[in-house]
Amino acid sequence: MLRRFIILTSLAAGTAIAVTAAVATPALAKGATQASITGPGLARPVTISAQGEALPGEADTLSSLAGQTGLFVLLFGPGNGTPGGPFALRTPPAAASLGPKYTVTYTVPGVTPGPGQADGQIRQDLYPRAAGGPVVYTLPGQQGFGQPLQATGWLRGTTQLTATLTRLGVPAGASLPTAPGSAASVPAATAPAAAPKPDDTTATALLIATTVFAVAIAIAGTALWLRRRSRPAIDRPVPDRLAAEETSGEPRREPTVRSE
Repeated sequence: MLRRFIILTSLAAGTAIAVTAAVATPALAKGATQASITGPGLARPVTISAQGEALPGEADTLSSLAGQTGLFVLLFGPGNGTPGGPFALRTPPAAASLGPKYTVTYTVPGVTPGPGQADGQIRQDLYPRAAGGPVVYTLPGQQGFGQPLQATGWLRGTTQLTATLTRLGVPAGASLPTAPGSAASVPAATAPAAAPKPDDTTATALLIATTVFAVAIAIAGTALWLRRRSRPAIDRPVPDRLAAEETSGEPRREPTVRSE
């Protein structure tokens, strides 16, 4: 019985640990910690860092840039963008309508790193002076949190992205004129619904509950084992002498009484 209980306890604890590991991965997945911008007119890369991590709804420069280029949608999926963020284009814009290209490379802990990288990186091409407004391109095939990015391709940004890049030192300039019938002027019909900061409450609660469950099982198993181990052995009953004599067939001897 005790051995069976120990086996069941081990299986339950192992299952709890596996579930905890599976839940912990998305729960701990966050945003970028740094961004680097390169392109024409920049003598050196422009580096933007955050004291913590870039997250939707935060007011720091890195969080604003990440929201304006659609990084949160790439990582967390549709519905995790920011108000005023980019939206998908139905068709790729014409090359002549793009203008100068700048590249932003985000460093995102938790993203699957490439060869020679300590942390994962996500790269996007920015066209702040494209006809019709800034355009962002995310190359397909890049990795997110243990899986490919949840969105790639062409996005139409807002003037907020151009303003942010200008504050960071990207040379300002007039946008290219929009050609009649240009593919760049055909955005998606509707933009993904903006959502606030990803809510990790459910995942965190499940993580805590699973951990507590595993610890409780381990404590219960240990307590039962110690109780069994510390219980004194029950003495076996000594056979009655008379019953032993009757079983052996020896004659019963009456006690001898001595007279004075």
